Amino acid sequence: MASERALVLPGLVPLTESAVSAVLDRRDGHLELAARSCRFDPDEVDRDQGSTNLASTVHEALLAVAVIRRTERENGRWVAYGGMSAGCLPALLAAGAITEETCFQLIWEINSRQIAANRVRRSGSTLTVLASSQGDARQLTEALRMREESAWLSVDLGSGLVAVSMRNTEPETIGPLLNKLGVSVMDTIDRAEHCPYAVPGPQEFTDLLKETEFRTAEAAVVSPLTGKPVENSPDAFRRMLVEQWFDTASLPRLVEGLCGVDRVRAVDLVAPEKSVYVACTRRLLQDQAGHRFLRLPG
Repeated sequence: MASERALVLPGLVPLTESAVSAVLDRRDGHLELAARSCRFDPDEVDRDQGSTNLASTVHEALLAVAVIRRTERENGRWVAYGGMSAGCLPALLAAGAITEETCFQLIWEINSRQIAANRVRRSGSTLTVLASSQGDARQLTEALRMREESAWLSVDLGSGLVAVSMRNTEPETIGPLLNKLGVSVMDTIDRAEHCPYAVPGPQEFTDLLKETEFRTAEAAVVSPLTGKPVENSPDAFRRMLVEQWFDTASLPRLVEGLCGVDRVRAVDLVAPEKSVYVACTRRLLQDQAGHRFLRLPG
């Protein structure tokens, strides 16, 4: 593998039935650790609808296993890493800032707390929407606030594709306004993400990470929030995880930041073939020579 490359790791993207089966059918140490840490039995995972009906603890664990295996196949290291949302933990793992055991333990701790909190009171909803242009997408949140004050631009994937979180637990009530604004709803999930009211809350998240061991990284890590390299220290990595959980994660900023790291000449992406990240990242890198897509199994 060329030495002057950076790697983008995806957020919690959907996995097809074949992708889930491909991960589960290979019984190695990675899957064993994921199952033990995230408390699931691989033999009891329902594969029929891919990741659609999986708890986020299992979904994120299986995605992380697939990412770890795929990057191992490259038999080398990148000089910089960046992860979107759930991809932040595998990015820190690949950079050497956390161990694999810590990666899966944090997947369990964060997602199980989110699931438990949402059983008591849903944090809100997150809608993935496609606007006619990037400029329109950036104005979308302000327009939504006419009806829903808590509307927050949670994820920006570029090219007009964004996710908006809101406390309103009935997102269909926003439908008429979205139609007037000329945007299409691509997906809806029953929790708020990358916004001030995401759960677990700031103090709980901070306390959780205080008990977690972080190390000095062996490569640069770029924040999906700021698009800048994170200071290479345990406390800085903890801050990055907390801050990106409660504010807008941006794929354009992340990719731009990775391209700006010293010695980086090209950016690779590891994701499922049908992931929206593939198209978005390719558009962002259309003038960047040497970009590669590392396809996940399935």
